[in-house]
Amino acid sequence: MKICVVGLGYIGFPTACLMASKGHHVVGVDIRESIVERLRNGEIHITDENGLVEVARKVLGSGALKVSTTPVESDAFIICVPTPVTMPRDVVIDALENVNSSEFETASSQVAAGHEESGRESVLPNSVSRPTVDLSYVQAAVESIAPVLRCGNLVIIESTVPPGTTEHVVLPILERYGWSRKDILLAHAPERVIPGAIMRELVENDRVVGGLTPEATEAAKQLYATIAKGEIFTTDATTAEFVKLIENTYRDVNIALANELARLAEYLGIDVQQSIAMANRHPRVNILNPGPGVGGHCIPVDPYFLIERAPHLTLLMQAARTVNDGMVEHVVEIVDELSKVEQLSRWVLLGAAYKADVSDERNSPSLKIAGRLMNLGYSIVIHDPYIEKYNAPLETVLHGAHGLLLLTDHTLYRNLDPRKVRGLVARRFVVDTRLCLPVDAWTENGFVIRRLGDGRRTIRSRSHVR
Repeated sequence: MKICVVGLGYIGFPTACLMASKGHHVVGVDIRESIVERLRNGEIHITDENGLVEVARKVLGSGALKVSTTPVESDAFIICVPTPVTMPRDVVIDALENVNSSEFETASSQVAAGHEESGRESVLPNSVSRPTVDLSYVQAAVESIAPVLRCGNLVIIESTVPPGTTEHVVLPILERYGWSRKDILLAHAPERVIPGAIMRELVENDRVVGGLTPEATEAAKQLYATIAKGEIFTTDATTAEFVKLIENTYRDVNIALANELARLAEYLGIDVQQSIAMANRHPRVNILNPGPGVGGHCIPVDPYFLIERAPHLTLLMQAARTVNDGMVEHVVEIVDELSKVEQLSRWVLLGAAYKADVSDERNSPSLKIAGRLMNLGYSIVIHDPYIEKYNAPLETVLHGAHGLLLLTDHTLYRNLDPRKVRGLVARRFVVDTRLCLPVDAWTENGFVIRRLGDGRRTIRSRSHVR
């Protein structure tokens, strides 16, 4: 088939490459001229996905994948454009978005001074107005393909959208161009992949496809069957949209339970990690691990697609979002409390990515925490081995630090040798929000460790730490 993939981001580009590698003739479309030009010159713009660069070079080199800024006539169109959630921005985060680790200390004083002069409070996650879903990219993508559609074409929306979007937003656009659901095979087929393993999961994961007609559903199923080894389940378009959203909402709610248990354990003076481990010995219990908040492109965003449709029916989802977003402020309170008692001012934040061993920092709580701490007057340096702007030599970053705040459980941080770290830092304090550091090894080397959800460990007097 001749396939046009609209949107060459983290989902669209791997999809286009995989389709091309399976014998389809693919045109990848992106309105960003710089991306298209780079790809035409053989430069791959996404390099941190396992196996993607090799496949991309092969299909671009063979001509199986071509790129363009405008759609072309095809047999099938796959739309993979963003559907962001819009919400008020924190003035501190706006100021820090392009600051690298070497500039953080200077930015600390500048942002704090500017913030004080403006008289504005930092906008906390649990105090913003309800976010709204932005469908403008999907609408623009559909508008762009409408002039080149032909009767019998298959149009698939892969972008995550609120239930009913395919039928009540996409179809009316096509109808304005004279196309009906009988003329165009219109379906929704949500992606269900994880950063770092997209190429493998596009092939191995089960998929859900749903069309506005049985014919559209079957056509979408047959197309994905050419690349997927997983089972393909069929339904209607609205159900397919709903399934994607409830998958990530389920995860968000379960993370919220773990985070709420962590805060409760601190209040009760017990260890949440030990408690969860024992509770999970029950054959029907599987509680997740707590953390500093929820990041990534999907989990902290997708619940809002449901909340926006029916706020009065999604109270649990809203509560979960409040709990998870509130962990940012809770971590800040832990650091602030410890710092005031122990007179700590210079903190190194370990990890900017939202999860371990990836470079994806989308919606990561780390930058929010950095902004809040800087707003409180602390000197902050961020380090992350997977993100270029934060990847200064770790030894340099640690030198003279008063405290380490572990926010991402990268393998590098899990394996840190406290014997080496103690010779670099000025003060020996650690806050572990991922519960991944061996407590005994660090305490034996003179470090005071404060762990998320561990109510047994109180802040010791600075006289105990040399």
